[in-house]
Amino acid sequence: MKKESIFTPTFVINTLISFLFYIVFYVLTSSIGTYALQQLHQSTVVSLSLSSVFVIGALIGRVWTGINITRIGMKRLLYIGGLIFLVLTFGYYLTTNIPLLFLIRVIQGAGFGIGATASGTIAGHVVPASRRGEGIGYYALSVTLAAAVGPALSIMIYSSLGFGSLLGIALGLLVITFILIFFVRVKEFSAEERAYALAHEPKGVERYIEKSALPISIIAFLAGFIDSAILTGMGSFSTDLKIPLAGSLFFTMYAVLIFVSRPFTGRLFDTKGDNWIFNPTFIFFAVAMLLVGLAGFFSPAIGFVVLLIAGGAFGLGYGGVAPFGQAIAIRDSSKDRIGVATSTFFGFLDLGVGGGPIVLGAIIPMLGNGMLGFRNLYLYSAPAVVIVWIIYYLIHGKHQKSSSKV
Repeated sequence: MKKESIFTPTFVINTLISFLFYIVFYVLTSSIGTYALQQLHQSTVVSLSLSSVFVIGALIGRVWTGINITRIGMKRLLYIGGLIFLVLTFGYYLTTNIPLLFLIRVIQGAGFGIGATASGTIAGHVVPASRRGEGIGYYALSVTLAAAVGPALSIMIYSSLGFGSLLGIALGLLVITFILIFFVRVKEFSAEERAYALAHEPKGVERYIEKSALPISIIAFLAGFIDSAILTGMGSFSTDLKIPLAGSLFFTMYAVLIFVSRPFTGRLFDTKGDNWIFNPTFIFFAVAMLLVGLAGFFSPAIGFVVLLIAGGAFGLGYGGVAPFGQAIAIRDSSKDRIGVATSTFFGFLDLGVGGGPIVLGAIIPMLGNGMLGFRNLYLYSAPAVVIVWIIYYLIHGKHQKSSSKV
């Protein structure tokens, strides 16, 4: 039997839109704290909070999109999210007032959340159900590539050209995104489907959260929380170890291993089932966190190599959580609830990644000063991943059977 095609024009364009959304997110978020510290002379707490409030806005945008995507439509919401993201990016030029800057970050985050959730929902609709794991895996590479390129691009542009030029590039990329949306072709809900979905819309909390997506979303929250230790601490940790280059190459190795493994892991997910992916995922994830912590015991030369190996393991581990978690979330939901399932999954993931730095910022000083605190945090994170693995088995894994699909 001939396989249904994944790489349709709409799939490719939508994946590119996702990449541009996330590039702008990483470009702005990676430098907003430095801008607040250096140019606006704010405290470290205020600078870090400018990153966190964006995540709060994104969460609000995702939830709102999930419950309105049937009513408004996927492509229209992609336009709405893109427009808010674009306009609020321009708003940075108009203020150096911190309360107003916080407001801009929240609303801009909401625009990002709306656009990213609409794009993810479109991906879930246009990917063939028989190849959903493989297709969503390829789609998620847009986020991986943005995470690998965005921060480095941000630092380079900010240090050489300044924050104003960084905003100009972000605006240019969002204009391109807006043009690309025009070429997206997706079958929206019919009037009958819309009427049925709205008539049978759940009440209360279930209107905002897809119940069937909750187990894997809880796992995403916990994994994202642990991941935030890497996102927020790797730069300082590698600098303290006198190997800052290893901190950058860690994320390069992370991206490379995801790219190399994704064609195989995607097919394995579709043909063998969830546990064939998530069991190795947690093993590699735990090994990666352990290796990062152990790097603090070695000389800079050996620590450099250990961090590179850890980056590869991190890609094979945590790198599988978002794409295959999303595939599970939308697979187990009805067609009219794919948007809510997408917002539920990524909302929980955003909560983990965005809330982690706040909690960990209070914990790290208890574990030691400077490098010692981060080293102990990473060492403790390895058994924490094993605990998440056990939770995965109890709430999801033990209910899964290996697939025999070809």
